[in-house]
Amino acid sequence: MKRTLMLSLLLTPLLLSACGAEEAPSDTNQSENETTATQDMWQRVGEDEMVSHIHGAGFWQDDERPVIATHAGLMEYREDGWYTLPTNRHDYMGFEVVEDGFYASGHPDRRTDFKNPLGVMHGKNHGVVLESRSLEGEADFHYMSAGYATGTLYVYLEEATSELEPGFYRSIDGGSSFEPMQVQGIEEAQVAGIVADATDAERVFLYGPSGILVSSNSGDSFEPLVETEQVVTVGADEGQLAYVRQTDGSFEGVRFNLDDESTETFNLPELQADAVPIELAVKEKRMLLVTSDNSVYEFTDGEWEMRLDKGELN
Repeated sequence: MKRTLMLSLLLTPLLLSACGAEEAPSDTNQSENETTATQDMWQRVGEDEMVSHIHGAGFWQDDERPVIATHAGLMEYREDGWYTLPTNRHDYMGFEVVEDGFYASGHPDRRTDFKNPLGVMHGKNHGVVLESRSLEGEADFHYMSAGYATGTLYVYLEEATSELEPGFYRSIDGGSSFEPMQVQGIEEAQVAGIVADATDAERVFLYGPSGILVSSNSGDSFEPLVETEQVVTVGADEGQLAYVRQTDGSFEGVRFNLDDESTETFNLPELQADAVPIELAVKEKRMLLVTSDNSVYEFTDGEWEMRLDKGELN
């Protein structure tokens, strides 16, 4: 999921990330719902290119390379730098890596046959194969999260479609259909994001300036998990959460063990002035952090390494 909203009784934007149906570079056309390839199609990105509007991050399942979803498609980091996929260069929103691929929404490259907005898309083969699951031409899910092992989707729909009113929904069939969440217990909360548990299909979290709320019944009711902390972004892994909290103008990382609710803090990289963490992906001991100035940091082998400096390729 990950653009920020605020929920009290009414929904008001807190932190808006720019998006739109602007045309992104594309080398090929694709069929309406799917495109395939059998070889490594990724191409090295030139050092003079800039990266903007990062709306998702994670690690691929097989080779564990870092991947980010940008205004102009997917990018993955390899030992010799950043690579991009020349096809399916959409403005991805709500991007989330799962065990069998990834889910995303957003706006299509105008030189393709996909309808705007994308609705719910499921990708395979590192984004070469892209299949429409539902709501193509109707919904752009900025707030969407998928359980890594379960594939259960939790979303917030901002604008009504032909069949759905705005609100919180879940999908247990990979985004093909949705049913409403009751979200009892959030009336006094300030909510900035939604995160699906990595392995428990019925557990989902809401987070924001008030802390973290947890539901164990697929989002029908919530109760406090972390209180009185200003949480700005959260990532889920098996048996744990990793999140960033803001205190007195600075940021701190926390790992939260879901079995015994114990916590352990961790240092963040030295961030640029006025940069705010907006995406955090965690996979065992590795992490990927994205900030509001389009910087990307990877935590690997016990230390943070900068992969993008304000959108400039290293």
